[in-house]
Amino acid sequence: MIRLAATTPPVDLAWAAFDAAALRFQHMYRHIDLATDTPADSAVRQRLAGETARLWDEWRKLFLGDDPGSAA
Repeated sequence: MIRLAATTPPVDLAWAAFDAAALRFQHMYRHIDLATDTPADSAVRQRLAGETARLWDEWRKLFLGDDPGSAA
């Protein structure tokens, strides 16, 4: 695993992290039962949504070479 991380470009590692988070997020939303959904369940989804967005921004910054947070 260490060799893989050392030989894989950062943009590919960032994409893999985003992709895994997006798949978890999609899976979580696909299996929501609104009859038994709780505020705690919603909070977990919100945290995962925030993490997925953060990973997307990280990948985009590396891929495009810009900082989306600095746009005015």
